[in-house]
Amino acid sequence: MTRSAETVAESFHPDQALEEEVRAQAAEAISDTPDDVQIPEELRQCGAVIDKAIGYLVEQGLPVELIASALLGGSLGVLARTTDRETMIRMLHTAIEGIRAGELVCDEALSDGE
Repeated sequence: MTRSAETVAESFHPDQALEEEVRAQAAEAISDTPDDVQIPEELRQCGAVIDKAIGYLVEQGLPVELIASALLGGSLGVLARTTDRETMIRMLHTAIEGIRAGELVCDEALSDGE
């Protein structure tokens, strides 16, 4: 990890209020008024970097399940180093609830053959 990334990781301490704000913004994002959603610049920057990395790995022909597993493992590693266990559990439960509710289902799912 670079020094800059270490500094960011050390200063990243999500709390329940932030988590709830992100959740509320995500709920608005899937509503009928996506123009009203304000995404923080830092989140946009992080998302753009991750999107580029995913695109690169897909172009390299790596299986999407392995890409997703590596991203999830890396995300959990960052959380384990920067937040408490209960916050991690809440975030994972939120993700599971989103999957069960169909919020994370993509009509055009990626596969290794695409």
